[in-house]
Amino acid sequence: MNVRELNREQLLELKERYIIDWYAANNRTPSWSEMANAETIVADYAVFDYFDGIDFVPEDFSCSSK
Repeated sequence: MNVRELNREQLLELKERYIIDWYAANNRTPSWSEMANAETIVADYAVFDYFDGIDFVPEDFSCSSK
């Protein structure tokens, strides 16, 4: 499935990954607050653009392995 087909919980995991990747590219570490607020900090369209072209499977997400 592509990034636009993910459910809200899976999209949140990608928003957290987006924050981690952005900080890593700038040699920094995100705060716990930023990670906890990823849903409001990162816009959906940013995740759609960043992860465009990647095919995901449910096993890619911790929320899907419950």
